Amino acid sequence: MVLTVIVVGFTACKKDNSRVNETPEDYNNKIALAKSGIALPTPENPLNTFDSVGYWHNRIVAYVQDCKPVTDTPDVAASTACVLRFYREVRSLEMPASLFEAVSRTVDKSNTDIVRLIADCPYDEPVKAVLDSLVQLVKQLSDSNSPYPVIKATIVDFENSVMQNDRLTPEDREIALKATSVARFSIYYWISTLQPPVPPAAAFKFKNIVKWIAAVTSDIGGIIVSGNVGYAADCSSYAYDLVVYSMP
Repeated sequence: MVLTVIVVGFTACKKDNSRVNETPEDYNNKIALAKSGIALPTPENPLNTFDSVGYWHNRIVAYVQDCKPVTDTPDVAASTACVLRFYREVRSLEMPASLFEAVSRTVDKSNTDIVRLIADCPYDEPVKAVLDSLVQLVKQLSDSNSPYPVIKATIVDFENSVMQNDRLTPEDREIALKATSVARFSIYYWISTLQPPVPPAAAFKFKNIVKWIAAVTSDIGGIIVSGNVGYAADCSSYAYDLVVYSMP
């Protein structure tokens, strides 16, 4: 896949200082509007001590989707600029732009060979096996067109097995649980955003399934290789744009 990158500055984003004081309620209201009236369970798992990672992932992705300028091609520089702006305005942090230089490569690897991406990470074999299983689980859920309540319950069960896995060190468990949190929250965001206005029992459109699975596998790859939720959100946003432009 050939990626066309257009370099833009921070001023390319729409100015909206109201986001500085965005609350969790604002975020939940935005998601509720995107759901077209179809109720979904919220994505939280209180038993996952790293669940704030998934929450912040969705906050950043929602911000980026509002912030990005309209372009004729997928624009990783624009999404990165919006992520940096989010950290500056909402978290009062200055993140180095260099941290995000490999986002497009991570997205490409996540979509072409995420198993190899995981294998190349400097992690212990037990946590690599868990991450491989997570990726396969997400793909199975997308292939079966599972509704979100089933997806959430399945991932929560998987998280319980991670917490009980005595082969994992505390550091391994942290890596795995951050990835599961991102997966659970990201799927919630993209299914909510892409859900067509049809009865809950109806299957999702094929294109929508493709879009959310591409975004989710990319941000799982992003959190795995970087450990940074902003990097994962940037991967998710950029992967979604790639699918939108290649298969509108």
